[in-house]
Amino acid sequence: MIAFAALVALYPLANAATFSELQAAHPDLFDADTGFRIAEQRAETPEDIPPPSVPVDANKAQQILESGALAIDVLGAAEQRYDELDGSWPVNTPRLSLPGATWLPEVGRGSLTDIMQHYFEDNLQELTDGDKARQLLFFCVDNCWMSWNAAQRAASMGYSEVYWFREGTDGWTALDLPLEPVDPVPVNVD
Repeated sequence: MIAFAALVALYPLANAATFSELQAAHPDLFDADTGFRIAEQRAETPEDIPPPSVPVDANKAQQILESGALAIDVLGAAEQRYDELDGSWPVNTPRLSLPGATWLPEVGRGSLTDIMQHYFEDNLQELTDGDKARQLLFFCVDNCWMSWNAAQRAASMGYSEVYWFREGTDGWTALDLPLEPVDPVPVNVD
């Protein structure tokens, strides 16, 4: 069974739906204005993403990271909420992520509060030193729309080199690539 799962991760199903097909089949799951997935974040993801974002597989993700791209992990937090007193994120189990990744939980939700929008914007600004042409690789786990949404959100903010790693950490480990522990970046509550 493990070997089959690895093969599926390496060779996605040929009949994976496109974004347009998934949106047409379930329009109630998408924001009519932004196109972001607003419900059922853990579900089949499309094979594509609207430009300028570019979908990549594990091999291409590895190449992009080796060329200096920033890895942005957007997996949701355990309770989908940060501590409002200190900005920390409750973590039940350690998160293993791509080497050198920055974990920005919850920024891939279909709609963000003003605080979370600023959290996303401020962290991207800091990570890129304001360089909107810096390569950004967004990921989560396989079949999670949060990385798709986050990539689209970054592109809408003017970032021009946005990559979406659809299989995320699942696709990474299917190629026996290493993962490292990562802590979520706290929210600035001052």
